[in-house]
Amino acid sequence: MGNIRLGKLLGIPILVNPSWFILLGLTTWLLAFQVFPDSLENARTTTYVVMAVSSVLIFFLSIVLHELAHSVVARAYKIPVKNITLFIFGGVAQITREAKRPLAELLMAIAGPMMSLALAFAFLGAWWLLGADDTRAIDHVLFWLAITNGALAIFNLIPAFPMDGGRVFRSLIWLVTRDYFRATSIAAWTGRMFAWTMMAVGLLAFAGIDVYVARNAVGGLWLVLIGLFLENAARQSLVQGKVIKTLQGYSATDLMIADPPVVERTVTVGTLARGVIEINPRVCYFVEDDGKLAGIISAYQMALVPQAEWDSVTAGQAMIPSSKLSAIAPDRPASEVLMEMENGGLTHMPVVGEGRVLGVVGRDRIVGLLRQAGFLRSAGA
Repeated sequence: MGNIRLGKLLGIPILVNPSWFILLGLTTWLLAFQVFPDSLENARTTTYVVMAVSSVLIFFLSIVLHELAHSVVARAYKIPVKNITLFIFGGVAQITREAKRPLAELLMAIAGPMMSLALAFAFLGAWWLLGADDTRAIDHVLFWLAITNGALAIFNLIPAFPMDGGRVFRSLIWLVTRDYFRATSIAAWTGRMFAWTMMAVGLLAFAGIDVYVARNAVGGLWLVLIGLFLENAARQSLVQGKVIKTLQGYSATDLMIADPPVVERTVTVGTLARGVIEINPRVCYFVEDDGKLAGIISAYQMALVPQAEWDSVTAGQAMIPSSKLSAIAPDRPASEVLMEMENGGLTHMPVVGEGRVLGVVGRDRIVGLLRQAGFLRSAGA
């Protein structure tokens, strides 16, 4: 089951992963039947449920605002943001590329925790202005929101990469060493150590030992799950850093197929594919319409057309239209080319210099390079 789109905020799509509903239900249940009954005695069950649902919905809106703060700073540095997604461990802003300077990363990373901290003080201020009356339901909701947003800010500032604090940590190392890849390696390994520590503490709590940060088996299990998630994310960041470093040694010119053939959009897929894609599975054509670039059709797009329809489907119908293509300069690093392909769901990108199409880079060329470097074990990886 895919993500559910809720709408847009400042032009950024807000998505909900199905796993988020597990966290929604668990948090609501804990608040309605444990937390609020302990803090506000003798209220009706309906009151506790309304308090819990209100608290959870406002808190998850707070998480969206946390991620939106990251996104606004990223866009200020001309870094596109694809979406904000809520999932079982909270939320994440899908920022399409890394910052190019340590100060930009520092500001992007710190923006989220600062937003959570501001919300914590805002809820605490509202609680105080309303009289801080512990006999009213709304006061308990406001106080819980203040504490939870404050805890979220503090937790996110732990230097466990790729959490916000880990990114702040990396930006500071990057600022001192002037070496992005060294900073990434140090931050990622630090993040893995934090993750292993978190899992160890969680296992102790699960075994019934009071470790203060988790006082029961449920809290311990939650720590283990978060630790596993962080360890996997930090390990992937290490691999990603090595991949980027490898690809930065190549430019679009190094990987492109120069002067690929040009066809009219009216030619059929059968004419282009028959007897060709079996011999050259990397074949790619530029499609023109009245002398202007209309799109690109590769063996991948041709293979999507059933062979029975090859002689009736034209290149213009099967191609990726030019409106969905992003042209790249010949000197663009291969790492940035791959990132743009991933973000746009593209298999090929035209290389353009001085207004003229020089060639085309296929995703398979980049994959082949990564396989040679030992990052991928097989063609299907």
